[in-house]
Amino acid sequence: MWELEKATLITNNDRVYEKYKNDLEVILLKTYEEVLLKTRDLVYDRHVLLTHPQASSLKPNQTPYRSVVVYPKGEEDNMKDIMLIEKCIETFRQWQDIAKTPDSYEEKVANDFKTIDLSVIDNIIPRIC
Repeated sequence: MWELEKATLITNNDRVYEKYKNDLEVILLKTYEEVLLKTRDLVYDRHVLLTHPQASSLKPNQTPYRSVVVYPKGEEDNMKDIMLIEKCIETFRQWQDIAKTPDSYEEKVANDFKTIDLSVIDNIIPRIC
């Protein structure tokens, strides 16, 4: 259905980056918000979302890690994806206003959050191809 090597993975999770950097283009950023903003830029540049920008049961202020997969779609209308990523950015910022994500976590907790994010991507990558 999709060609994995044409997809782009945007992440701030070094474990996701290390696992997939040889399989597709991976953009490693520093923060959850940067991931959303870069995703938005790519969606405006005619990419479609292959994963939901807020996948998993964690609220945007509960985890510091996020990974999103996008795919170039040329001239097709992607207004639905534009609306979705804009809403996700808005939701992220609202949650940050309510209760900001901590700047750091204990290593074990941070690794748990990385594992959750990685498992979401691990589950979707086989479905992309």
